[in-house]
Amino acid sequence: MFKNLRRYTVIVVVVVAMLAVALPTMAQNDDSSSSTITVVGTGTAYAVPDTASVELGIENRSGSIRDAFSASNSTIDAIIGQLVELGVDRSDVTTSGLSIYRDYYGTETDGTSYVVSNNIRVTIRDVSMIADVINTAVEGGANQMYGLTFSLSDTTALTSSARADAMTDARARAEELANLAGLSLGSVVRIVEQTNYYGIPMMGRGGGGTESLDQGAVVEPGMSNISLNLEVTFSAR
Repeated sequence: MFKNLRRYTVIVVVVVAMLAVALPTMAQNDDSSSSTITVVGTGTAYAVPDTASVELGIENRSGSIRDAFSASNSTIDAIIGQLVELGVDRSDVTTSGLSIYRDYYGTETDGTSYVVSNNIRVTIRDVSMIADVINTAVEGGANQMYGLTFSLSDTTALTSSARADAMTDARARAEELANLAGLSLGSVVRIVEQTNYYGIPMMGRGGGGTESLDQGAVVEPGMSNISLNLEVTFSAR
């Protein structure tokens, strides 16, 4: 009788041990049955730019380097003064280029002339002043203009809007894929923001002349935009 009892005890212990091994295995197999769906959502947001910048300059040519340099500096200094009077903050005016070179194919009698260029970059924090800034500079003697750029001084709200748009797009893509695969979309398990997909504000270019313009500059700021991508992974069953 005691022998049989010991045998039953051993059998029970073995069964319990087998169950202890089987239960974790079943849980592991249950976890492995879950799937994931990874998509990339794109979001874009638009806004009217509130800031602009433009490069303006003066180029003078003379047989005398002193005369060319003096004329260039005097003209650009006068233009800066006029822009400040117009309402541009002097701290928003930066010298962007100053060059002197000798042109051996000039129009002077000895076949040479000196060319002096003095350029400034003007940041305009009121886009309604863009045309006035350009017209004032041209009337003041500027004969070079390029690099007209529009942007937003604060992109925080626009970025948040683009981010929300990207998440909505990602969820719509994931739901479509889940339906095609016969799965039910679950919660978000991973998000990676691809910041290198931020858009660049729209740009424009302008040109200048050596004579006064009969009509003022016509400038349209258009729309600036920010675009970004979100890589989102969803659980699915």
